[in-house]
Amino acid sequence: MAGISFELKKTLKGKKLTNLLLAFTYSTSLSAGPWIISILSIIFAGFAAEQAGVPHEIVRKYQIVVTYITAFSLIISGPFQLLFTRYIADRLFEKKENKLLPNFTGVLFVNLLLSFIFGICFTWFTSLKNIFYEMPWFVILFILSLILMTGLWMINTLLTSFKNYKYILFAFIAGFGSMIITAPYTGKYELTGLMFSFFIGLLIVFSLLTGYIFYQYSSDKIVEFEFLNRKKVFISLSFTGLFYNIGIWADKFIFWLSPLTGEKVIDPFKASIVYDIPIFLAYLAISPGMGIFFLKLESEFAEYYERYYSAVRGGETLDRIYELGVELVNAVRALVQEVLRIQAIAVIIIYLMEFIIFKFLHYSPLYLPLFNILLLGTYLQLVVMTIIAIHFYFDLKSYALYTTFSFALLNIIFTILSIYAGPFYYGYGFLGSLLISFLVGIFLLRRFLGEIHYRTFMLI
Repeated sequence: MAGISFELKKTLKGKKLTNLLLAFTYSTSLSAGPWIISILSIIFAGFAAEQAGVPHEIVRKYQIVVTYITAFSLIISGPFQLLFTRYIADRLFEKKENKLLPNFTGVLFVNLLLSFIFGICFTWFTSLKNIFYEMPWFVILFILSLILMTGLWMINTLLTSFKNYKYILFAFIAGFGSMIITAPYTGKYELTGLMFSFFIGLLIVFSLLTGYIFYQYSSDKIVEFEFLNRKKVFISLSFTGLFYNIGIWADKFIFWLSPLTGEKVIDPFKASIVYDIPIFLAYLAISPGMGIFFLKLESEFAEYYERYYSAVRGGETLDRIYELGVELVNAVRALVQEVLRIQAIAVIIIYLMEFIIFKFLHYSPLYLPLFNILLLGTYLQLVVMTIIAIHFYFDLKSYALYTTFSFALLNIIFTILSIYAGPFYYGYGFLGSLLISFLVGIFLLRRFLGEIHYRTFMLI
């Protein structure tokens, strides 16, 4: 847990309010920065294109297509993200750094190939095939962007494992910043032009991050597929990553595809005028909680975790191990409580200012009831994410799997039921699935912490 945690601890040593605010800002920008930059860049690129004369309807189509690319790429790469992260961690523990680069090339190749196959199949088996004859470059750029973004998640996985948050942040700023700059000029070619600016932005981020990896790590081999060896990996992590990403996107796809809530924007891409705006704003609201989660995880919890297990490995006295165990359990409790507390404050502030926010953004106040429900849902999603992270710290792979599976399954079932129940119940499927997933995750974590010494010594 070296690297970024040292900088956070150094910042916090001042024990002043300004030091705390600096550390919080730093952790928020590193943890939530890349996806906030991505979202805001797409918005600002669309705004800049509109100012240059691109019709609003074209910009809306562009933003919806990009949303589908993001969803597809996350689901395709989901089975490999956690699997590859654990593979990297195990090879580092074995001091086999020479395995990193060739297996990174291997996992990148597999993901690029899968996204290419998916893009071709999606084009062929949907009405996108008909659009190809009218706008061939748009379809080609859609497939190429899908391939790049799928690979980008795997690159991000490797760099995040090495705590290279600063460089990731720089790469995203450079890539998506160029997208904002080029959008007004490429927008004259309407949807195809905007997709080209998005593709260029992705290509810059992809090239910067890939180049950094090849610069930092070396190997005698170019490509290996050892990360697919059943003896070297944990298959449950593939399902955990898949279920988590399905859970995140299940309610969105259901609202898009339902004839009651979805509308055709450009075949085969649909959107939901009812659901999209509230859920988008609700997700932006969790950045304060992500900053606190990252700060507490890297600067405090990791330290107590290392103390306890170093004492176990180092042969400390049983009394000392018990003492450190109590501190570790308290650190877990403090981490969850801090995320709950800080994000609750953010939710209350947003709730009190929501009329002003919606008026400023020119959104209808009719969205507010659904927004409030989804705001609570994303609040719980952040807490669930925190619990899952703690599960992984303690190598509780099956617990993380149960938590994410319940999230995915219940989000699908509850969201479908909420649509048929009527507009008053929209959003409750997402909220209910996360509430139950939270209870499942916290119950399993609590059970583990109650017998942490037994688990440590007797179930190795």
